[in-house]
Amino acid sequence: MQSSLIFCFLITAVVAVSISRPTATEERIRIMAQTTITRIKKIKDENFQMSPEIDFGPDTDTPIDGLTSVFVHLSFLQLRLCVPPAQHLQQVQVDLETLLRTLERMALSQGCPLPNPETPEHKDEAAFPVTSNYLYLLELQRYLEKLCMNMDKLKWCKDADVTQMFIF
Repeated sequence: MQSSLIFCFLITAVVAVSISRPTATEERIRIMAQTTITRIKKIKDENFQMSPEIDFGPDTDTPIDGLTSVFVHLSFLQLRLCVPPAQHLQQVQVDLETLLRTLERMALSQGCPLPNPETPEHKDEAAFPVTSNYLYLLELQRYLEKLCMNMDKLKWCKDADVTQMFIF
């Protein structure tokens, strides 16, 4: 009787730990995203003196459809932010790499499909690299802000087109 009671207690403890783990990971992801947003704002203020009257066209509104789509889109933005001159973006790139590794571990633990770790197709046609970096920083900031408000979407995989190649 006593051994079955201990066994039930151990099973309950294991279930409780496994249920709380995603919450801890989600909170870690939220903190990483918020830290990156803060750094992006600082970089924009210090390195990009863009007039508020400049219209860069319509904002892209990439939906957050699940863990796989978040990983795919952040990987896309990471590649776009590697266009020189990107010295002032190094910390954001490191933050984004850390966030992607955390999302990758979370995706693997949930059995979500991820893109193949292939080298993306690459065009060396960055006619306006400073403007390009600014626009992708803006997109990253908006996407991370949206991610912070939709953390519940990380509980599902929602398979995006993981075979898509990034061309730029």
